[in-house]
Amino acid sequence: MNLESEIKQVIALCDKNGNLNPSAIGWSRKPLHRCNLSKHYFRKKKWNYWCIYDKEWLISFTISDVDYAGLIFGYYLEFSTGKFAEFTKIVPFSSGITMGQQTDNNARYQSGGLSFDFQAKKHGQMLLASIPDIGGENLNASIDVEIPEDLESMNVVIPWSKRRFQFTSKQIGLAASGTVTIGTRSHTFNKADTFACLDFGRGVWPYNITWNWGVAVSRSDGDIVGANMGAKWTDNSGYTENSILAGGKTYKLPENVLFEYDRKDFMKPWKIRTEQSSAIDFEFTPFFDRHAKSNLVILASDVHQMIGKYTGEIKIGRKTVAIHDAIGWAEDHIARW
Repeated sequence: MNLESEIKQVIALCDKNGNLNPSAIGWSRKPLHRCNLSKHYFRKKKWNYWCIYDKEWLISFTISDVDYAGLIFGYYLEFSTGKFAEFTKIVPFSSGITMGQQTDNNARYQSGGLSFDFQAKKHGQMLLASIPDIGGENLNASIDVEIPEDLESMNVVIPWSKRRFQFTSKQIGLAASGTVTIGTRSHTFNKADTFACLDFGRGVWPYNITWNWGVAVSRSDGDIVGANMGAKWTDNSGYTENSILAGGKTYKLPENVLFEYDRKDFMKPWKIRTEQSSAIDFEFTPFFDRHAKSNLVILASDVHQMIGKYTGEIKIGRKTVAIHDAIGWAEDHIARW
């Protein structure tokens, strides 16, 4: 296992030349990095990805800027019927996209009837989305996400080199409430049984990259317990994004997580576990494959985001917490960007 440095004060991600600030390398329990990306033309990547879900529905909205284009996308899945639809818009040169340097900044995109507006508020964010045509229907959503001041999260800089690096903030197990309306149907997310997740990314990336990412969150004896798990993209960097959330506290895992699955049949159960310890030991059983593939010459992506259920154990010190049928996801993603 690696001994990873913990950041405890606000710090700039980049130096005056746009390269990685050596003092910014590390992880923190709160998002303390100011992501002042500059230069490195066409290599900078920024995104705010939100996912909101309960036992019946999952919806997701993303505003992203890959330096030479913006990608605005959203999707939803109704578990009982398998009804799924996805919307994507490519914005040349990211025109009209507003994104901040920190997780509590606003993010917006508006064009005609399409509107994504992630509004920062005290101890949370208000997510407002309007999509005129998603699967032939219009979508409107208003989601209130709570981010308590004392809630910890996983924030880490992955230092591939001084010119290639990524800051990621993974905020899982957030309480959320609100309504999504699609056509004539509406679904209400209640705070008591809804989770939200923020994946906030800012960095300067290599052109080709592969990654796994998984999130499992559950309630256990009135407590929210979960795990953020990643692999491949952090290999040989000295840092991981792996962590456990319990009782509002984040426990950093300075070891790899292994994702074992069949790339010829992603619907088969996955085995996801920590490499050296028994901190995480899950079987993940997918019930839906969100397969999104694009090839736009210089920009290409192939993702299998599997929605499913986690069963297994999380260990925190000597305490073992059983997880059973927790809704979550695990993904296999290959990108050229």
